Amino acid sequence: MSENNQNNLGLAGKTARAFIHSPLSPLLFLAMLAMGFIGLMFTPRQEDPQISVPMVDIFLGYPGASAQQVADMAVEPLERIMSEIPGVKHVYSASQRGRGIVTVRFKVGEESGPSLVKVHDKLASHLDQMPRGVQLPPLVKAKGIDDVPVVTLTMWSKELDGGTLRRLGFNLLQELKQIPDTGQGFVVGGQRDEIRVEIQPNRLSGAGVTPDQVANVIRGANAEKLTGRAESDNKSMRIYAGGFLSTVKDVENLVVTVKNDRPVLVRDVAKVSKTIEDANSYVNYYTGPSYSQPGSEDGNSAQIQADGELAVTVAIAKKQGANGVTVAEDVLAMVESLKDRLIPEQVHVEVTRNYGKTAQTKVNDLLKKLVIATGIVTLLVWWALGLKPAVVVTLVIPVVILMTVFAAFILG
Repeated sequence: MSENNQNNLGLAGKTARAFIHSPLSPLLFLAMLAMGFIGLMFTPRQEDPQISVPMVDIFLGYPGASAQQVADMAVEPLERIMSEIPGVKHVYSASQRGRGIVTVRFKVGEESGPSLVKVHDKLASHLDQMPRGVQLPPLVKAKGIDDVPVVTLTMWSKELDGGTLRRLGFNLLQELKQIPDTGQGFVVGGQRDEIRVEIQPNRLSGAGVTPDQVANVIRGANAEKLTGRAESDNKSMRIYAGGFLSTVKDVENLVVTVKNDRPVLVRDVAKVSKTIEDANSYVNYYTGPSYSQPGSEDGNSAQIQADGELAVTVAIAKKQGANGVTVAEDVLAMVESLKDRLIPEQVHVEVTRNYGKTAQTKVNDLLKKLVIATGIVTLLVWWALGLKPAVVVTLVIPVVILMTVFAAFILG
């Protein structure tokens, strides 16, 4: 090559010429290949894009106000105040009788922590402008992309009621929260346990007691307070008075008043029972024609069909930056280990969402397409330039792609 041609190579040409005969080139190639595989293995695989779009919900309580009053006097003024915050993209709201919600959505790229601080500061500086009757302070909840559950499990049974399923769902959620990198979780469906007090009007009039007296006695007794401290043998002890009501007898034996030197208990004027709350929403499970129960493909177990059976759904998310595939696999593995121990035989568990599986599938499809694209480019170069350039392209393209993944992993 002439001296004039060497000077016209440019930066890329001179760099390539320096590495052509360098003994470090194979070592650098292997090192970059290894780093690329490290980046591919350790980069979290997730269903949702890890972009920062902070959303903050502000819940307002306005007892006694109509939906229009809530909107005009509390929600719309709060909307205008929240729209003044720098970085806010949209402000939404909804109102109903006695309550309202304002949702503040920030621009893409805004950080969640500082955005939440901005909302709290703005809200605190305008609490004096809230109309009289609004419950203060409002409830503020932040939402992000990592609050989306990666796994949802639907538990249904032909034999158990909604209250039992709900308790079982919370027990399962407590076990799943012990898995590393799991985020928030919640249970949907079922009914809560409650102690119901049904006042008997005829007994009330005979005892000279009003319903408010009964309610106030129960409310006052269902509390525990720190009343003082005591020290003994170099030990400090706290003294509490009262306690929370946990059984039917605890409620029945409360003294409402004293009449004719005889105490009037709650059981004298009301019927107390332990039951489940009245349902205001339901979760039901159905199996369709294409339903296939795990383990039934080989004919060893019979298909169990569900036609609107009562169910609860246990949902669990992952922590920010965690690998969704690993978290989902760990959750499903623990569920399998809890069957016949925590989860009884008559309860069936169905995986109704598995973002780990879909994320793994999408990543594998992407890698497959990259391999196909590399093969096509190799064939084109082989046809146009020959075998040696084609081999170079085949080696270089995967390394470039893998190093891009490694760089993205290092830079977060």
